[in-house]
Amino acid sequence: MRMMIIIQYDQQDIAAMSPLIPQEQAHVKKLTDEGIIEGLFFSADYSHVWLVMKGESQEQIEQELKGFPVYPYMKAQLVPLL
Repeated sequence: MRMMIIIQYDQQDIAAMSPLIPQEQAHVKKLTDEGIIEGLFFSADYSHVWLVMKGESQEQIEQELKGFPVYPYMKAQLVPLL
């Protein structure tokens, strides 16, 4: 199953998230290398992220999202893809 994950961040949280960015980048690289993340796109101001993720089920993909270091700051919407 593939899902588009639309993530929004509040600009007020950017400072709190900044120390987590190196960990976030390493986590994204790991998931990309494993084939779980198939696409990653950022808005120009980094307030939105679009991810295409692959997993056995929506629950598995949701569990993978919870592993992101910046997960507590995410407002995520999951959209199943064909």
